[in-house]
This record gives sequence, C-alpha cells and structure tokens, in this order.
Amino acid sequence: MANLKGSTFEKQVKDIHHRLSAFGEGRHGKNDHKTHSSALSDKRAEYSRSFAQWAEQKGLSGKLNEHMTNENIKEFLDERTANMAISSQENYVRGFSSMIEGLKETNIIIPADKRVFDEKVQEIKANDTREIETGRAIENVDKVIENIYQERFESGVIAEVQRELGLRVSEAHELVSNPEKYITENGTVEGLIGKGNHEYIAKDISMELQAKIEQCDNIPAIRTYQEDLEKQNISSHDFRYTFVKEHMHELSKEELSKELNHNRAEMTDRYIARL
Repeated sequence: MANLKGSTFEKQVKDIHHRLSAFGEGRHGKNDHKTHSSALSDKRAEYSRSFAQWAEQKGLSGKLNEHMTNENIKEFLDERTANMAISSQENYVRGFSSMIEGLKETNIIIPADKRVFDEKVQEIKANDTREIETGRAIENVDKVIENIYQERFESGVIAEVQRELGLRVSEAHELVSNPEKYITENGTVEGLIGKGNHEYIAKDISMELQAKIEQCDNIPAIRTYQEDLEKQNISSHDFRYTFVKEHMHELSKEELSKELNHNRAEMTDRYIARL
C-alpha cells in the first residue's frame, strides 16, 4: 500500500487525478471506479480540491489520503453538503465514495471504509421530507406520440425511440442523428453510451422504427424537441417512466435496471414509485 505522491496537498490532488484517469478506455463489462469521462473528471477534481481545502482549514498537513478517516470524511461531508438539495447531497456522497474506492483500487492507503458513506446516505434519506411525485408515466401514450408527429415528424420519431427503447433524451437524439453508428444489420442497437459513460446493453429495435429514423432529414435540437413535448404537457423523461410501466410485468427489476442503464437497482425503485 502507498501514499499519494507530492509534498503538498495541491500536488497530491494532481496525483489523484493521474491515478484515476482512464480516458479512452472501454468500460462495458468492467466494475472499476476509474475516471472514464471529462464530466466525471471535473466532479472528482472538485471533490479532491474541496477535501484538500477542508483539511487545510483544519490545520492538517502531510498526506491527504491519511486524513481520509471515517471521522474526517463524515465531518467534511456534513459541512460540504449542508446547503445542498436532498438529491444533490446523495449524489455528492456517492460520487465522493466512488472516488475513494478508485484510490483504494490503485493501492492507496485509505483509513475510511464504505460504512461512513452508507450511513451518510441513510441519514440523508431519513431527513428527506419531499413528497414523491407520482403519475410520471404518460397516459394515452399512443395518442400523445401521434400528436407529436403532427407537430414535427422528427420529434415524433425521437419520442417513439424514447418510448420503445427507454432512452434518455440525449441518447435518443444521438441514435436518431447517427443511426449508422449504432443500429446493426441484425436490427439491434449497440454501442450506445449513456449517463456516467455506461454503455447500454444491446437492444432490439423494430423495423418500423428503423424505417422512420431513416426518413429523418431535419433533426431538431434537443431544446426544440422538448418544446414540442411541452405542448403535450409532458417532459422527455416521462417516456422513461412509460417504458418502465409498459415492461415492469414482463421483466424483473434487475432486467429493467439493465434496460434503463441504471448502475444501482434502487434507481429503478424510484422510477417504479413514481408511476
């Protein structure tokens, strides 16, 4: 086991970035905690810098990783997330935890264990007083999509892709924009990258929908598409909930999670609770 390199916290923060960087490496089928995207890199840079600043304010010195004890991390997370929204608090804790696990995988000494993060998440959930918004699945979805087609053909196609494949708006837009990149000769969608740089499992796509995608020649910007949906009093993410409602009785929760590209089954639980 080793310590972070560098005589100052600033240099050690750079070492954290260097150790975890894995840009250009495929992640499909892997279970690591490396940094595979620029968005995650930005978040982890913020996590490590914030912890270093907190350590300096506490008068700590030496190796940053040696100060990553359960007690210190708990105090840091309490202070750092105090003014965040509930969802942001949980995301921050899980993100920081993933970074710590990544450092452990690179053989860095970390005194803290996963328990401190699990307990913090439980505390956040216990303090969550938000009412769960229900009814997110679209009623009369066939009619709604028909109306969207009348507004703009290409928007109707994107909506149908979201409904049939359970994709997020950016993913559906990417598929419709570059079908030759993802749709195979066997009629499956493969290689599509989702949130967190996670690759979707291969998905079947109907021949009818493939034909409609091929007819698209003036694909709207995502914001324009969302404006078309607003005229139907729905949001793009409502199609993800509709996908869950339409498939929850034929697929197990684990299978649904894979279809939605969730890396935690509890995320799928949240979808089910909002139907």
